[in-house]
Amino acid sequence: MQSQVMAYTAPTEIKTALNELSDMSRDAMERMRDVVWVIDSRKDKYENLIDRMRVFAEKNLGVKNIAYHFEVRGIDGKKFINPEKRQNIYLIFKEAIANIVKHSDGTQVNIVFEQEKGHLRLVVQDNGTREEQMVSDGLGLSNMAMRAKNMGGSLDAVYENGFRVELNLDQNKKAVSEN
Repeated sequence: MQSQVMAYTAPTEIKTALNELSDMSRDAMERMRDVVWVIDSRKDKYENLIDRMRVFAEKNLGVKNIAYHFEVRGIDGKKFINPEKRQNIYLIFKEAIANIVKHSDGTQVNIVFEQEKGHLRLVVQDNGTREEQMVSDGLGLSNMAMRAKNMGGSLDAVYENGFRVELNLDQNKKAVSEN
């Protein structure tokens, strides 16, 4: 906050550096909040995960004026979720939203988080028209796929009437780290 305040009155040649410092500090604080949230055992319910996902979507999609619809089906918010699974689902969700914010020309995002007969599914889909967004030198998609695999699930990322990321988890299947 101090670097941001200093940037208001700083000479032009220093303003950019102070603004970058301010941005990096905000990013570090956001990451720290994520770490604290992950280790807080009071947040081990589905409702906590869903609330966190909604807040992240609102904050980040709102920056680009991207409308979104978040639908939860068949999930009992009061039920507990394994903390490692909660963290991985959240990080996959964050990466999917971040990719939309960075790469999509879409104006609408549909998010579905559902559970049916021991199967958990998360879908994040935009209405963008750019297929080339799938080609990237970043590690986002491979990290999401690795997280899904570590939970015993699968991740599909395809362009189909917009870009869609779909996480599928069989709740009865043991995660790779549990084997």
